Amino acid sequence: MLTRTASIFRHSKDCLMTQQYDFAVIGGGSGGFCAALAAARRGLRVLLVEPGSMLGGTSTLGGVNTWEPGVGAPIATELYASLARIPQTIGISRTVKHWTLEAPWGLSRIDPALAYGDTLRRAGVDADHWCRVTFEPAAMAAVMAELLIATGRVDIRLGARFIAAETAGERISTLVIAAAGGEERIAARYVADATGQIKVCTALGCRTTLGAEARSCYGEPSAPETAREQLNGVTVSFRVTPVATPAVEPLPAGVPDELRTGSISITEYPCGDLNLNTLPLMEGWNYYQLGEAEGRRRCIERLYQTWHWLQREKGFDRYRLAMIFPFTGIREGPRLVGRAVLTEHEVRQGCSGQPHPEHWIALADHALDVHGEGYLCRELTEPYGIPSACLLPREYTNLIVPCRGASFSHIAAASCRLTRTMMQLGHAAGVVVASAIATDSDLPDIEVAPIQQELLGML
Repeated sequence: MLTRTASIFRHSKDCLMTQQYDFAVIGGGSGGFCAALAAARRGLRVLLVEPGSMLGGTSTLGGVNTWEPGVGAPIATELYASLARIPQTIGISRTVKHWTLEAPWGLSRIDPALAYGDTLRRAGVDADHWCRVTFEPAAMAAVMAELLIATGRVDIRLGARFIAAETAGERISTLVIAAAGGEERIAARYVADATGQIKVCTALGCRTTLGAEARSCYGEPSAPETAREQLNGVTVSFRVTPVATPAVEPLPAGVPDELRTGSISITEYPCGDLNLNTLPLMEGWNYYQLGEAEGRRRCIERLYQTWHWLQREKGFDRYRLAMIFPFTGIREGPRLVGRAVLTEHEVRQGCSGQPHPEHWIALADHALDVHGEGYLCRELTEPYGIPSACLLPREYTNLIVPCRGASFSHIAAASCRLTRTMMQLGHAAGVVVASAIATDSDLPDIEVAPIQQELLGML
């Protein structure tokens, strides 16, 4: 492993001088942001590296500007309260139209009578009573940045990306990041891979998996008989705004006028604009094979075809396309095979049936929800717990993974992937790392039971 990481690192010999941090967080999405914030509030010096132009990742730049109903997160509650003080930046909606064969979309409208607490459960709740939180992405990213800056302990590097890492035994010793000013060496006592695609883990050769496991792997009842090249579907979200004069926008040059239909999730912003998320635009494995550039190009072509159909056939000519979000909504990619693997068994058992609650660092209750090939949508009857070991790779003792690429089976990942669950994982990662620094311990040695009250007691 040292030989391979050294070969990756060879190209970085002209880097700037190494800087020292207690905690380096790679990825500024929901999990990475919460990890950085929780650690900084406990006195750690933190570096947060995010390749995008703002914080929030998929939840802002990817257009997933809605928190689906489900178990919340303490930091999410704080974000909601901050945005609620700013007019027309955040609101709570209820489904007013469900999917039908003739009109294959669901529509959720803002309802001022609803409270944040109405959004905090999905399991056991009738679909007519599911409530969501929808927010303005730029405002959300700005509040995230303000909270981090207020700690006085976080260096935020937007537009920067992870390149390589250097290791010493079972510990990461140095990271290399690239930004506008060139490459930079970073020394950190602990590292979080919150990249979604677990780029740090894969660069370092941690054990990972991709696709749907065979039923024999974990004995999951919904798993296929044999392993499949299958990933949850991919979306490019877009935003439309009302117009006074109805009109059907023409297709861009080169986009064929072909019928594109599918299940579409539509959510209203507080200002009256609509967010549209097609479920999905492309099979996840196809996107992975095509690569990011070609996969996104084809998704955007299908997006235009979908929008054209909605305008021409389904009465959406009173809206115009306002923007296409710059990040692709990737629901699943490579996943860590860590010190524990969350499977369909634990998800379906729920808290009342799961063993070892003293190991849980997060709760979730979203449906097992796979879009596209291998379609699965199984509602749960109660929340379930996520063990801390699902965030820990087997190979390194100072690396933690608070993102959708944590150690989940393909089926379990279809439930765990939601934004507020990622926020819980990030919060837990920050607290666990702070505990490790306080005791000069390796991450696998941290007992989470003493910190569960903070992580789970407020949910």
